[in-house]
Amino acid sequence: MIGMNFGLAAQQHRNFSHRGPAEHPQLMTKRMAEELKLTDEQKKQVEQLNLENATHQEKLLKKRETELEALKEFRKGQKQKMDAILTEEQKQILEKRKAARGPREKHTSSWDHPGGRGPRRAH
Repeated sequence: MIGMNFGLAAQQHRNFSHRGPAEHPQLMTKRMAEELKLTDEQKKQVEQLNLENATHQEKLLKKRETELEALKEFRKGQKQKMDAILTEEQKQILEKRKAARGPREKHTSSWDHPGGRGPRRAH
């Protein structure tokens, strides 16, 4: 049942943004009730659990969005500080290195992380 719940949760998550948080658990419970032939008591318990899950997930997603925005602002500030330290020539070298890595590695550079020791090399 847990695996099925995760599968249903993943399926529902794709459409979650189109529905309010209160509607999502009801639809999920309805689908589970039909597929699993839940008793009335089980329906109540499953709906309560689904509501709890949806509420908690929504809080976590909002928290993550806030944290990602804070990280973005922090990185922007760090870049401004680095730009104030480096010469124009050094900034150009750094930008060329970043461009050569491509978009995938842009966010994984050890230059951008505390304690970083420069670009990572393939072994």
